[in-house]
Amino acid sequence: MKVILLEDIKGTGKKGDVKDVSDGYARNYLFPKKLARQVTASVLNEIEGRKSAEEHKKKTEAEQAEQQKRLIDGEFFIIKAKSGAGGRLFGSVTTKEIAASIFRKTGCEIDRRRIVLDTDIKQYGSYDVTVKIHSGVNAAITIVVEE
Repeated sequence: MKVILLEDIKGTGKKGDVKDVSDGYARNYLFPKKLARQVTASVLNEIEGRKSAEEHKKKTEAEQAEQQKRLIDGEFFIIKAKSGAGGRLFGSVTTKEIAASIFRKTGCEIDRRRIVLDTDIKQYGSYDVTVKIHSGVNAAITIVVEE
């Protein structure tokens, strides 16, 4: 019996695969647990529609990521901070503050978890930071910490 897998199944296949399995396996295990559906023309059309919608979504996300990269790549972002004796900051500059600075300057909303800090920013100065906007799309920015 031909089925389309709705979940990854170890030893059988990945989600979205069309597999030929035994009738008993399909009726007694896959169908009751909603792990697969029997292949029909309407199911195949539905799957093709989902795939095309997913591809379109990925394409638009990639385009938006490239647009964001053009906005912020190579830019300087200034963050004001207070310090104690010796120029050491009270606490450190966080990715949340960096994301807020990017948003204020460019209007580009970046998730703070996508900002990669090589070291903690605990003193005044200039720091190079990488922003992973999308898979394979990275932007290099400079953070300037001032008093």
